[in-house]
Parts: sequence; C-alpha cells; structure tokens
Amino acid sequence: MSSNVPSSSSGGPGSADSSAPRRNSKRPKYSKFTQQELPACKPILTPRWVISAFMLVSMIFIPIGIASLFASRDVVEIIDRYETECIPPDLRNDKVGYIQSPGEKPCNRTLTVPKNMKQPIFVYYQLDNFYQNHRRYVKSRSDEQLKDPSSENDTSTC
Repeated sequence: MSSNVPSSSSGGPGSADSSAPRRNSKRPKYSKFTQQELPACKPILTPRWVISAFMLVSMIFIPIGIASLFASRDVVEIIDRYETECIPPDLRNDKVGYIQSPGEKPCNRTLTVPKNMKQPIFVYYQLDNFYQNHRRYVKSRSDEQLKDPSSENDTSTC
C-alpha cells in the first residue's frame, strides 16, 4: 500500500541534509542523570539487617536523649503575671489611661528562685496575642525608637 501523503525531511538525526538549520529543542540533553537511569543501591531488607540498623541508631540516639533529659531538668522556669499588680486598684478598669497618664509608674517585683542557677542566666518574657511576623508589627517597627533611649517613654505611637 502506498500513501498519497507527501513525505518531508525534518532535518533530524539520520537526515541526509546536513545543511538544514538546526532547530532548538526544549528537550534536555540526553544523559543517564536527566533520564534517571543512574545505578542505584537496592538493599535487601532482611530481618537481621533491619534489627542491626535499629540497634545502631538506638545506641547513638539514646545517650543523646538521656543527656538532653538531664540538661532540661536544670532549667528553672518562673512565671510571674503582673498585668494588674502594678496598677492601683481604683484604676485597673482603665489600664491604658493609667499607662498614658504623666508621672512615674515604678513597678517592683520580687521573684523567689527555688534552686541555685549556674551562669549564664537567661531571662525570657512572653507576650500573648502578639506575632512578630504579623504585617502590622513589621510595618510599625521604629528603628529610631529602638536605638534612641530618650524616646523610650514616648507612648504616642503605641
């Protein structure tokens, strides 16, 4: 059977016409890496091999876990919530008004530590409902306020 469709030379590999312009192809260069034909290790998972691997991993990580457990037992955590402790009892309903009122507002807190602590001692604080990656926080950051100690009492932009 013959076909009535005319054949055309595409100029691809095996074409006799070497003067034809080469077409840019989006096909990656042929290599074993791009075709995912690299040799691979396919271990046979026998019970003896699996148990040996688990034993090796456990011998490495159990001492690390025990050391972490003993180190975490030395941590001293003291939680002192003082939202209303330093505000006079008659002004506790209007906390913002008290904070923005002029005058000094000293607040002394005494914390009792239940056991001796070794140096260095780190103090952390927690803020509820405050997310530092929130857009409003990022936009409200003031580098001038952070580096200028004279404006630390300015609450007009808070």
